[in-house]
Amino acid sequence: MTDDQSIPVVQLTVNPSAVAAPIYAAAVTCREIVDFYFDALAKGDLSKPPPNIATSDFRFDIKRPSLSADDRRSLHQSWILAKAFQDLMRGVRASLEQAYLVIDLTSRRHTVSSSSTVEDLTSPILEKAGKRNFPDLLARVNSKLSEPLAFAPAYHSMQNARNCLEHRGGIVGKSDVDPHGNFELRFPRMKFFYMRHGEEIEIEYGKQVDADDGKPEVELFGRFDFHLRNFKLRDQLALTVTDFNEIAFACYHFGTLLAARLPKPA
Repeated sequence: MTDDQSIPVVQLTVNPSAVAAPIYAAAVTCREIVDFYFDALAKGDLSKPPPNIATSDFRFDIKRPSLSADDRRSLHQSWILAKAFQDLMRGVRASLEQAYLVIDLTSRRHTVSSSSTVEDLTSPILEKAGKRNFPDLLARVNSKLSEPLAFAPAYHSMQNARNCLEHRGGIVGKSDVDPHGNFELRFPRMKFFYMRHGEEIEIEYGKQVDADDGKPEVELFGRFDFHLRNFKLRDQLALTVTDFNEIAFACYHFGTLLAARLPKPA
């Protein structure tokens, strides 16, 4: 085959930062919404339903058992957290699917017709990624990363928490607990620490950092960790703003590591 008969080659430039974009957007948005509305709920008068602020003359009302301020606050917080967990999980999933796409594009040569668009190239790959369940998708992506990411337990716990919040109003039910009546959640968080005589010392607000080695500077480290929360049957699945901020930041950092550990183009 002569040069003028050879198949033309089109080179695509892949931007790894696009892989982290879905989880970045989800983490920032969800954290802001939880912060804002939890603060509003803490300050508002929840002893009675809100006044009629509809812009039309029509307003429906349905009789329901009366709620105390604490019950109404818990109801609203559970609803907000259920939506926030759903969006966080969707962001994590979308970033993993983008990573799957990048891995596929950069690991082999693709042949397409001259009339094909970028969407024609990427859609079948993303469709394959979308059909995989989360553990399989994470395992596939992890197998190609420079260092795997241990995020399956965190995702599973967020899914369990969302199910409890969404379907049972945050009250731990029989379908949530194990045979011993326990409901354990392993929420993701980032652990920041320094070393003191070979021991990890976690950084805590208000506590002085001292490696006790005579050096004027202390080297700080960070890694994924899990915040264990245990609940019993009929417990309220209560999470604070601080809890959710830790979870959202860990998901955000997951996106950063995912993009950084993608394989280099061949």
